[in-house]
Amino acid sequence: MITEYFDRIKVGDTHVSRARTITETDIVQFAMFTGDWHPAHTDAEYFGADPVFGGRVAHGALSLSVALGLVTFWPEAMKAFYGIDRLRFVTPVRVGDTIHVETEVTELTPRGDGKGVVTSAFRILNQRGETVLAASLKTLVVTEEAAR
Repeated sequence: MITEYFDRIKVGDTHVSRARTITETDIVQFAMFTGDWHPAHTDAEYFGADPVFGGRVAHGALSLSVALGLVTFWPEAMKAFYGIDRLRFVTPVRVGDTIHVETEVTELTPRGDGKGVVTSAFRILNQRGETVLAASLKTLVVTEEAAR
């Protein structure tokens, strides 16, 4: 995603990440790490016939965390995750779904201190091309001159 210095990035730049399949182990480890044992994620019997979701779903925060690990960030230029706006969980992610991330730079905001904020449309898609999460992602990126 961020593989250039701020002054080389352009509005409209796009990136497609590699993909990763969400596993049963991912869900159990995430529940253990966070303490979130909601039956929507962890109880197949309880949530198996749920009228809204039709079965267990991965934690939304798990999907976001995995997606952030899929995108490319070049440490020499991308200095910090700056924030996320308008985050929406659109479609559930289930065990066996394979997700990837597509981004498009929508705004560049120079800060005048050798850094700028890059705003990107951030979408996680499943193997069927359905958007499962949409957000506006902000990163703090240095200029080439500031990196020297």
